[in-house]
Amino acid sequence: MKMVKYRYIFALICTCFVILCFFSCSTENPSISNKKIQTHKDHPVKKRISAINEPKPNSDFETGDLVTITVSRLDTSVNIDSVQFFVDGVFVGTSTGTKRTYTWNSSEAKAGRRNIKTITYCRSHPKEVNNISIFMFSDLVPRQYGFQIIHAFPHDQDAYTQGLVFDLGFLFESTGQYGKSSLRKIETETGKLISSKKLPPDLFGEGVCIFKERIIQLTWKSRIGFVYDKKSFELINKIEYQTQGWGITADGEKLIMSDGSNIIYFLEPEYFTELSRIEVYDNNGPVNNLNELEFINGEIYANVYQTDKIVKIDLLTGKVLAWINLEGLLSEKDYHKKIDVLNGIAYDQEKNRLFVTGKMWPKLFEIELVLMK
Repeated sequence: MKMVKYRYIFALICTCFVILCFFSCSTENPSISNKKIQTHKDHPVKKRISAINEPKPNSDFETGDLVTITVSRLDTSVNIDSVQFFVDGVFVGTSTGTKRTYTWNSSEAKAGRRNIKTITYCRSHPKEVNNISIFMFSDLVPRQYGFQIIHAFPHDQDAYTQGLVFDLGFLFESTGQYGKSSLRKIETETGKLISSKKLPPDLFGEGVCIFKERIIQLTWKSRIGFVYDKKSFELINKIEYQTQGWGITADGEKLIMSDGSNIIYFLEPEYFTELSRIEVYDNNGPVNNLNELEFINGEIYANVYQTDKIVKIDLLTGKVLAWINLEGLLSEKDYHKKIDVLNGIAYDQEKNRLFVTGKMWPKLFEIELVLMK
C-alpha cells in the first residue's frame, strides 16, 4: 500500500510540474510578442521633415545663372530653425526662420554635374540632410575655326594613330590594334621611323605624352600604362588607372587624361592618383567621345572621336572655348580602304607649329587655324 501511495504522490507531483511549465510558457510568449510590438512602436519609421523643393533634380542651368535653392517643410508641426546650403561640399550660405531659401551665383562654377546639399536644423529633431544634382551648361558660345594647310608630310598609312606628341624635332607616336600596337619615334618631315617598341599582342595602344624625359603610354581596356626612358625606350615602370585609357597629355606638373567620355582627369604623375577632374560642356550640353589630347598654351585640345573636329577646352572650368572643323583636310585622292578617322594632335611650341593626322592616314599635316566669321 505504501508503495502505491508513493507512486500516486510522485505522479501527482509530475503532473503539477507539467501543468506549471505549460502555463509558464503560455504566459511568457505573449509577453515576448508584446515586447516586440512595443519595441516596434518605440522605433517607428522616421518621417522626413524637409525636402529641396527647387531646383528640381537634374535641372539644366548655364554657368552664371542665379540658382534659387528652396527647402520646403514637410511636417507642419515642426518648426525649422535654420538651413545650411552647400554646393559640391562647399558651404555657400544659410537661412533662418521661415525663409529657407538661398540664391547661389553660379558664375564661378565648373561645367557639368553639381551637387546641392542642404542641412536642416530644428530643436525637436536631429539635423536632416537633403541632396540633389543639377547640370551646368557653358554660358560661352564657342568660337568656330577652319584651317589652312601649311605643309603636308609623309605618314605611315599602316599606323593606327592613337597618340601623338612633338619633342625636339621628332614625333613620338602610339599606335593601336591588338597585335599591332607600338611606340614609335619618327622624323617629322620625312616620316622616317627612327626607333620603335612593340606592345604585347593582348594590349591595345592608346595615348602618349612626354613628361620630364619620360614617355608615358596608355592602353585601352586593360587599365595599365607604361613609363619609358625617352632616349632608349627602356621600360621604367608600369602604371595603373581606374578607367579606360584614351588620350593623355601634360601641363608640366600634372598628367591630363581622357577616357572616351566627357570627363578630363588630372593625375599625379608618379602613381596616377586622381587629383581633380572637369566635365566638358559647351552651350548645348556635354561633349562626349574625347580622345587624343594636347596641352597648348594653357588650353586642352581634344579630338572628338569619329568626327573631323577638335575642341579647345578651358583647363579650369571644362567649358568649350572653340570648335575646330577639319572636314576636308585629307583629300579624296589620299583615301584608301583602311583609312580611319581623324586622330592625333602634336604641337611644336618653339616654332608654334600645330600638327594633325588620323588613323592610317598617309599624310601628317601642319595647319594654321582660321577663325570663321
